[in-house]
Amino acid sequence: MNTGILNTDLIELICILVFFLGFYGLIATTNVIKSIVFLWVMEMAVIMFFLSIGYNIGIVAPIGTDLVPGQVADPLPQALMITTIVIGLAVTAVNITMLITLVRKHKSANWDILRKKSSES
Repeated sequence: MNTGILNTDLIELICILVFFLGFYGLIATTNVIKSIVFLWVMEMAVIMFFLSIGYNIGIVAPIGTDLVPGQVADPLPQALMITTIVIGLAVTAVNITMLITLVRKHKSANWDILRKKSSES
């Protein structure tokens, strides 16, 4: 287990728990809006998990010489997570657009009602 300001094992465990909390909420909810929120929670848990993996105690900065060892993080996971945030934002925007279309067409944001109406048509 790492010692220092950040206990990365604890952060990784919290991220995994938040991911599965979002997964449970995604499965258990019947509201489309809540499904979008729980999907976003899962995305953020994955991002935080990968950022916590990129932090190691005592590593040397890949660029720059004036930084103290141990106060840097690996830039590759950070760059990948910035890309993931942009993709997650696009997915959320598409989900909200589909939600607006569904509500206008079926006058409901409930999965059960939407399933029933789609099977009737």
